[in-house]
Amino acid sequence: MFNSYRSKRTTWRTGFFIFISILTTFAMFLIDPVSSRSGESAALYIMIFILVSCLLSILFAFVVYRTSDEKKGWATIGLLFTFFNVSVIAYFTWVGISLV
Repeated sequence: MFNSYRSKRTTWRTGFFIFISILTTFAMFLIDPVSSRSGESAALYIMIFILVSCLLSILFAFVVYRTSDEKKGWATIGLLFTFFNVSVIAYFTWVGISLV
């Protein structure tokens, strides 16, 4: 009843969502330079981090967009990063499967 009288605000969920989305994108761009300088074992940990943080990002996208009193401006930017990350992972998975 009183929910419609509250103003929308940005909470920690949106901040964490955009932080995780951007961090995943940076990890995707830095996987090659880091693995070439530190060895192949670091690349495995970065790939695991990318997959886990991508799943966390998708989870927080659902949480943020299901909350009614949450501002959606910053969340939309995080969602665009998440779509980019998922599409890059899907593309490289598809290319890897088709080359086998």
